[in-house]
Amino acid sequence: MPYGHWPSPLSAEAAAAGKVSVSELASDGEALYWLESRPAENGRVVLVRSSGSGVEDISPEGVSIRSRVHEYGGGAVCLVPHAADGTDGRGVTGFAFVSGEDQRVSFVPRPGASPVALTPEPPAGTIWRHGGLCAAPGGRWVMAVREEEALGEAPATSVPPRRSVVALGLGPGTAAESVLFEGHDFYGAPRCDPAGGRVAVVAWDHPDMPWDRSMLEVVEVGERHDPVLRRDVLVPSGPARTVASGCDESVGQPTWAGDGSLWYVSDRTGWWHPYRHTFDAGGDAGDEAWAPGCEAEFHGADFVLGQTTMAPLGAGVRGPGELVTRRTHDGWDDLVVLGGPAAPPAASADAARRLDQPCTNVAAVCRHGTGIAFIGATPTTPNDVWIMPDLARPARLLRSRAAAMPEHDVARAEPFALRGRTGRTVHGLFFAPASSSVRGPVDRPPPLVVHCHSGPTSAAVASFDMTVQFFASRGFAVASVDYAGSTGYGRAYRCSLWGGWGIVDAHDCADAARHLAGIGWVDGARMAVRGSSAGALTALNAMAGEDVFGAATSWYGVTDLLALAASTHDFEAHYTDRLIGPLPELESEYAARSPVNRAHQLRGAILLFQGLDDRVVPPAQAQALRDAVRAHGGHCEAHFFAGEGHSFRRADTIAACLRAELDFYLRELGL
Repeated sequence: MPYGHWPSPLSAEAAAAGKVSVSELASDGEALYWLESRPAENGRVVLVRSSGSGVEDISPEGVSIRSRVHEYGGGAVCLVPHAADGTDGRGVTGFAFVSGEDQRVSFVPRPGASPVALTPEPPAGTIWRHGGLCAAPGGRWVMAVREEEALGEAPATSVPPRRSVVALGLGPGTAAESVLFEGHDFYGAPRCDPAGGRVAVVAWDHPDMPWDRSMLEVVEVGERHDPVLRRDVLVPSGPARTVASGCDESVGQPTWAGDGSLWYVSDRTGWWHPYRHTFDAGGDAGDEAWAPGCEAEFHGADFVLGQTTMAPLGAGVRGPGELVTRRTHDGWDDLVVLGGPAAPPAASADAARRLDQPCTNVAAVCRHGTGIAFIGATPTTPNDVWIMPDLARPARLLRSRAAAMPEHDVARAEPFALRGRTGRTVHGLFFAPASSSVRGPVDRPPPLVVHCHSGPTSAAVASFDMTVQFFASRGFAVASVDYAGSTGYGRAYRCSLWGGWGIVDAHDCADAARHLAGIGWVDGARMAVRGSSAGALTALNAMAGEDVFGAATSWYGVTDLLALAASTHDFEAHYTDRLIGPLPELESEYAARSPVNRAHQLRGAILLFQGLDDRVVPPAQAQALRDAVRAHGGHCEAHFFAGEGHSFRRADTIAACLRAELDFYLRELGL
C-alpha cells in the first residue's frame, strides 16, 4: 500500500488517551505509590497506590496533583510515614500533596481522610507555588520548595520570584512553617537523612541552569520550642555548608543512605557519575567516586524537581551497601548495581552489574522491600511501573494492561550516527515503518518525519512512544535526532550547543535527514520535520534556507527568541545566555535566529499548534509566525486551543493535533 495510508491499529484517539504520564514513584516498604497524568480526564494528575488489595486511586476527589515551581514542577507528592494525626497511626502511610489549582500543600493522614491545608493563602498581590516535597523521619515535618512571585507585573520589570526551602509542621505542637534554606535563586528538591538531623539540597543562581553549574548544600537541623508560638519549630542548627561545587560542575539527586552517607551525581569528570559523601565528627570526611572511567551518564537534565534514578540498597552502620542506578549510553538506558562486596576504588565501571530487565528507557528508581521498583518503557510498551523483589530475578510489570498495539506492528529503534557539517558526530534513533499486514512500494523508500526533541537540553528515547508509533504504523519512517546539546553523551556534547542554538542544532537535524536519504533508508524528496517547544525552533530553522524538508510542524514552539527572552518565566530567563549569548549585546543574533524573522526562507508548508494558556511560550509567538509566513506568500496553518498550556494535556486536543498533522503530511508531501 502507499506509504502514509497503511491501516494502523493505533488511532489518534487511542494514541492520545495512551499518553499517560507515570512519575514520582515511591514505596513505604509494602505498597507502591506514583502519579498518573491522564489525558482522558483532561490531564488530571492522580495518586495511585498498589498494595496487596490491588491498584487504586487515593487522591482526594476532584483534585489534580501538580506543582508549578519553576513552571515545570515536580515533587508534587511525598509519603508521610506513621502519619502524625494525633492517633497512633502505626503502620499507616499518609501523604502530602500540592494542589494543581491553588498550589497549596495539603496533608492526608491516611487514604480516604479529608485533606488538611498545611500552607496558608499567600499574601495579597502574590502567588505562592510549592514543589519538591519531602517528609522528615517521624512524620512531623514536610519540607518543600516555595516560590513567591508578585502578581500583575510585566516579566521584564517585575521583581524576580523569591525561592526558599520551608519546613511545614504536621502534627499537634508543631509550628506552621520555618525556613531552612534561602539566599539562592533556585533550589532543587530537599532530602532529609534517615536520622532527621541533616537536610541536603541542590542550589543554583542566575545565569546558570542546573545542568550548567550547581552546588550541593547540607544544613543540620533540629527542633526548637518557640515560647511565643508555644510550638516546636524545625530550624537550622548552623549555616549551610557546601558539599560539592565547581565552576564547571553540575550536581544533582542528593540521596541519603541508611548509614548516613550522602549520594549525589556530579559531572566534574565530564560525565554525570555517582559519588558518595561521608561525614565524621568533624564534619565532612570526603567523597568517593563510584563509576570512574565510565563514559555513560547516571543523571539527566533537572527540568523538574525530584529526579530519582538511583536507590541505595542494604546500607547500614557497617557500610554503604549497594547502589542501583540508571545508566545511559548512546541513547539507551539500563539498570546497574554498583558496590556490594566491592567498594571504592574497586567500584569502577567494570564492577557494574547489569540487572535483567527489558526497558530501554528508565525514568525513576526506588527501593521496595528487599528489591527495587522502577518506571520504565520497553521497545513495545509505554512507561509503566516494574518491580524486582529480588535483584537476582528478572523484572516484571506490576500490573497487567492491554497492549497499546500488537507487538509485531511496533516500530523499533535502531541507533545511527553521522559526521555532520560541523565535524562533530551526530547521534540519532531510526524507526522504520512497521506493519504485519502490508508493505510499501518496492520501488521507493518511505517518507521521513524527523523529530527534534524539546529542551533543547534533553534527549531522544529508544522506547515505545505513542507519537512515533502513530506515524510509523502508517508507513512513515521516523528519526529522533540527538543534536548538539542533547543529554546522554557527556558534558562536552551537552555544551556543544553553547553559542549555537538555532544554527548547529538545525544543521544536525538537516544533516541527519540527508544522511538517511543518502544511504537509501528514506525518500529524500518526501521529508518533514517536527518539534515541540524548543524543538520546534530547531525544526523550523532546519527548514529555513535548506532544500531538505517539504513540511514542518510546531507544537507550542519558540518562534521569536527576543520575545522569549522578554516574556519567559524566571527559571529560563537566562537559559539563552549560554545557548546564544548575552543581551542586549547579541540582540541582532537573537533576531537572525528567530523563525519569525526567517519567514521568507521557510521553503515548505508550516503547521502550528498552540495553547492559549501557555506561559512558557505565549500564543503571540505562533500568531506572529503565521502572519509573517502568509505575508511572504507561504502556506501556514495554525490551530489554537483554549485551556491548554505548555504541553497539551487533554486527550481531545492531542487527538485533533495528530489527525491534523497526518493529513498535513499526506497533502504537503504528495502521499
